[in-house]
Amino acid sequence: MSGEKELLEMCAVPPETALSRMGASDKGLTEEQVRERRAKFGLNEVARRKKLGFIAEILQRCKNPLVIQLFVIASVSFAMGDVRAAAVVSVMIFLSVFLAYIQETRSSHAVEKLRAMVQTTCTVVRGGKELEIPINELVPGDIVMLTAGSIIPADLRLISAKDFFVSQSALTGESMPIEKNTGNGGASAKTALELPDACFQGSNFSLMEPK
Repeated sequence: MSGEKELLEMCAVPPETALSRMGASDKGLTEEQVRERRAKFGLNEVARRKKLGFIAEILQRCKNPLVIQLFVIASVSFAMGDVRAAAVVSVMIFLSVFLAYIQETRSSHAVEKLRAMVQTTCTVVRGGKELEIPINELVPGDIVMLTAGSIIPADLRLISAKDFFVSQSALTGESMPIEKNTGNGGASAKTALELPDACFQGSNFSLMEPK
């Protein structure tokens, strides 16, 4: 489900109606439906910033106010005949731009390797069977099975829940988990975060109210 308006509308109707609108059933999607939706919507991943080339990355870093200030100082020093000072400032510019680029590039490569090693999965119902799949293979209309401590793999509309408490402090700042249920909360909710029958990607839940 994409868009706050669509999520509000989906949470304002009974679970059975929500499933029907998504073209799904209590047995989950068929393999054909999954292929069609993956081709249409792509992978269930957060959009990443497009990587820049080497030259573009260096030019981007040169827009830093500190680097610009150093450029001005070097230019003024050179114009006044103080070549030594201009050379020292030029070295500072080099260290600020190129070394920072090298360090960040190494860090990015390390993060990518770690992400490739750690494969996060979730359990879904497809064709009447429970399957464990990578989170990025979820498609709209999938029925997700959650257990205590699970991380919510995508923005979801609850269709069945009992003693369901979700921690979404990263989204709302609330320190304590809040209870969720399958009621039609979209009718009165003004924003998606107010929906009692919706969970959001990145939050997690427990089955019992915290003491």
